[in-house]
Amino acid sequence: MIVISTIKDVALLAGVSPATVSRVITNKGNIASDTKAKVLSAMEQINYVPTQSSIAQSKPGTISFSIARNPIYKLTNPFFSDVLFGISNAARRYDYNVNFQMAHTVEEQIANCIKLYKGKQVDGFIFTSVLRSDKDLLLKSMLDREIPFVMIGTSLNHHVFSIHNDNIRDSYMATKFLIEKGYQKILFLTNQLKQDVMYDRIHGYQRAVEEHGLDTAASHVVYSENEENDITRVLDATLEEGVTFDAIMTMESMMSLSALKYCQSKGMSVPEDVGILCFSNAPYLEKMSPSITGVNLNPDLMGAEAFQLLYDLIHDKPKASVKKSVTLPSEILERQSTQRVKLKK
Repeated sequence: MIVISTIKDVALLAGVSPATVSRVITNKGNIASDTKAKVLSAMEQINYVPTQSSIAQSKPGTISFSIARNPIYKLTNPFFSDVLFGISNAARRYDYNVNFQMAHTVEEQIANCIKLYKGKQVDGFIFTSVLRSDKDLLLKSMLDREIPFVMIGTSLNHHVFSIHNDNIRDSYMATKFLIEKGYQKILFLTNQLKQDVMYDRIHGYQRAVEEHGLDTAASHVVYSENEENDITRVLDATLEEGVTFDAIMTMESMMSLSALKYCQSKGMSVPEDVGILCFSNAPYLEKMSPSITGVNLNPDLMGAEAFQLLYDLIHDKPKASVKKSVTLPSEILERQSTQRVKLKK
């Protein structure tokens, strides 16, 4: 029986990626001399001889990071720039390029994806921030055409590759953290309910409030756009309705800055009168005064893992019925905005 060796066999033996083996074969890119020596040695050990097809296939691949609906807002959100950073770093190690695609509707997004894939301009897609109302149409369109993709976020009942945070767990953890710091009237400030992530976070928040014996009337979900004027108006209206609060959970970093500014303008001391916690770990949160406690959702790791899933999907081509879901860890990074001295009863 004749066993034909492949680039993957060489890569496994040499302890490098298949892309690195390809670069050694084609003599492209900057390869360290010791790495090159390991690859050449592995090729010799298993009698691997590059074919014309393997050389042709060694050209850099391209994947697309695709966002629909309000892309400008997404680009200004540090979470998504960190995800893109993680994707780009992982792609570079495999000699892949990253194409960034924006669309204003899911129909436009689908049409762009089909055109790029059929034109062999990209090998697969990473989707993020898909609205709940768009998810079925987008995923079914890709599955029906056997276009490789990875979903950042939950995938409902579709059998797809996805990576996400456990948003119920994370929100429960954050609410419990505030309660243990002595906060009793926690305001949940969110910008929209069009994505599954927000439903899940509200669920985790409300469950923590109930399980820790707080008056469920203290559970307040408040909706606002991201602009500072909108947040100011919403918080003013909340107080005018007689709703008091001693903590604010914000869904994004810019919202937390507006909440901090609002409290300070009203003479509310942070963290003594009001604690602030954000579902983000943007670098500037620790530079504020007071610095703002954040939930680290590991967006750069999310991007890297999303690329790895897509790479495996493109090269191993598992059956469409295969479902692989990766849930990332998270942690609370406590800063000054929640360091309240717990009042003695």
